[in-house]
Amino acid sequence: MKPNIIKKITSRKFIIAVITSIVGVITLFVGDNEVVNVIAGAAMTIIPTIVYCIVEGVIDAKSVETITDATVDAAEKLGADDSVVDLIENMGAMGGILVEDETE
Repeated sequence: MKPNIIKKITSRKFIIAVITSIVGVITLFVGDNEVVNVIAGAAMTIIPTIVYCIVEGVIDAKSVETITDATVDAAEKLGADDSVVDLIENMGAMGGILVEDETE
């Protein structure tokens, strides 16, 4: 688990988000016009954080999709019936959340 954390901390996206946040905090406390500094500091702190979270979410979603596809392929090769394959695909589409089929 530690190598994964180190990899994420040293990623370009994370480093840019941290640098931008630091610059935002510095702008918040240092400067001539207080209103401009507050707005700029808040924007430079909040926006990179939100963008970083969205990008990481998209990457995680792609990973779930890849794993789901591999699992479906393996299930089909092992002779699983269609209901099992559909269940695996639905779990992947829901991010691993099992949704019961109400038609049964």
